[in-house]
Amino acid sequence: MLKITVIGAGSTYTPELVVGFLTRLTSLPLTELCLMDIDPQRLEIVGGFAQRIAQAHGSPFRVVLSQDLRQAIAGASYVITQFRVGMMAARRADEYLGQRHGLIGQETTGVGGIARLCAPFRSCCTSPRPWRRSRPMPSCSTSPTHRAW
Repeated sequence: MLKITVIGAGSTYTPELVVGFLTRLTSLPLTELCLMDIDPQRLEIVGGFAQRIAQAHGSPFRVVLSQDLRQAIAGASYVITQFRVGMMAARRADEYLGQRHGLIGQETTGVGGIARLCAPFRSCCTSPRPWRRSRPMPSCSTSPTHRAW
């Protein structure tokens, strides 16, 4: 049994992720996809859409919706996180940070995303160095273990 849990599954990126799992079933024999989010309305809308996508492909794996983190990660082989702390207000702040200083205001690869990426590492990084990733969010998940700086 292969269970994958997605935390922050109310994201509009979730349907694309589901399609990706469906196209890779031979190499990733998924049996259960648990979609977890703290926002019940987003979970119902996006999670329901994800369930219908799987059903349209013959339901090769179960799509379970949950608001309970412990239940969602119980028995999971893999856990994927795709949430933004601070939600849309934080995204807006990241977008406008660069614009206030005459820079491109994109919220992940722009100055706001880079600032958000670097904030947790300020206490352990003595000098800035280039990151090897193009998007800050993958860097956040790999840099603590791979020392990308």
